[in-house]
Amino acid sequence: LPDASLFQYPRQAYETALKNCGSVIGVYRKNRLEYIVDNSHTLQVLTNDAVFSAEQGTAAILNMPFLTALPRSLIGTLDKVVNKGVTPKIEKLLVKLEPIFQRYMFGLAAQADGANKPVPVELVHSVHEAMAESMLLLIIGAVCQDKELVAAAIEVANDIATVTGIFQNIGYWSRTFPTTWRVFTWIRMMIFTIPWTFRKIACSVWKDLKRARQTGNTNHIDPDCVVHWLVKDNGHIPSFTECIWIVCFTLGIIFASVHQTSAVIVWVFYELAVKREYLPALRKELSSILETDPDTGKPVLTYASLRNAEQLDSFIREVMRMKGDTIVVVRLTTKDVPLGRYVIPKGSLITPLATLSNENVEYWGEDAIKFIGDRWVGTDKTAASISASYWPFGLGRFACPGRFLAIAEIKLMVLTLISRVDIFMEGGKYEIVDPLNTVSVPPHGQLLISPLEKPFL
Repeated sequence: LPDASLFQYPRQAYETALKNCGSVIGVYRKNRLEYIVDNSHTLQVLTNDAVFSAEQGTAAILNMPFLTALPRSLIGTLDKVVNKGVTPKIEKLLVKLEPIFQRYMFGLAAQADGANKPVPVELVHSVHEAMAESMLLLIIGAVCQDKELVAAAIEVANDIATVTGIFQNIGYWSRTFPTTWRVFTWIRMMIFTIPWTFRKIACSVWKDLKRARQTGNTNHIDPDCVVHWLVKDNGHIPSFTECIWIVCFTLGIIFASVHQTSAVIVWVFYELAVKREYLPALRKELSSILETDPDTGKPVLTYASLRNAEQLDSFIREVMRMKGDTIVVVRLTTKDVPLGRYVIPKGSLITPLATLSNENVEYWGEDAIKFIGDRWVGTDKTAASISASYWPFGLGRFACPGRFLAIAEIKLMVLTLISRVDIFMEGGKYEIVDPLNTVSVPPHGQLLISPLEKPFL
């Protein structure tokens, strides 16, 4: 497929090739042969991990093949931490996270105070700051308003996004000379940039681990944070090498939580600002789900409130279904695999084309290609649920374990902002920057806000 078609019109290019050539096609992209399959192979490719490896595929597509050689599985550890350490405490964690999201969203809303026309605001920066601070709380367990530490988390997330090739489709040089770009960027980022930007966070984590080694206990570490869980999961005070592993692991979880969730939040806000007809229903729902803080008497959003936000949940699911994702998750074959009319060689990257599931009329009906924000209200299909027909968070054993927390965070941020302001897009539209990677690269646009006469929060 020509590069121009692949990078500018990937959906049309892939769908046409699959229609003309069959259910499996091989495509050269960035000097690599990748196999794209249609929805008839989705379940097999994404759930048979013995043959289609999620860990090896993720490591390869992120330009970090060395991850599979580590003594511990990074993805496996992340899955274990979230499922056993984070998800069981999600209600308690959201109580801690709510003030952070409120501070940033109320700060954004305050910029429109007294304005008689919509005011432009820097949504993306505020979202990144809110996510960075909240994830630092989740990881190291301290309410951190240290701007340098928050800025470091944002820089680290962006640096890892760069070295993993998330922004590679955008630049001419990185697209035209992908191998050279990967080598140069990997050296620059992994040896110089990331160690420098990560140093403050690493020092904070190391300080807690060092004290644990000296005292023989973890009483000084927040029992709800990831670092505490990692130490306790060892069953003993961590050794020097185990401490290094924990520090490196925090680097990966910062990227996974800050960058990826922030991208989806921006998508949801921009879509809602364009499709403003859904705002009245969301605010009506907001007024019905608010609870009262027994200590202050003020209205608050709890985890129970967020679970009851069906209108917003449906809107988020529809955004994730309809934003045009093509390549979402990648697998790597562990042996020669018969698939369709072909045999896919061992060591090959392979992925289903997401649009063939997301907009499939056999799955979702004749109006599958239409955006209907309340399509899922009253059904059992939530934004975080996954199936062979809807898998923005992946599918199978290695589906994103943090999706329940991520959806709760998205809801919390959206409801907090629209409780105080109306939102608009300048010109009534936004620009899709990278059609081939709508998963990780948010659109560009200018969000405008104007104050509500009577705020809800």
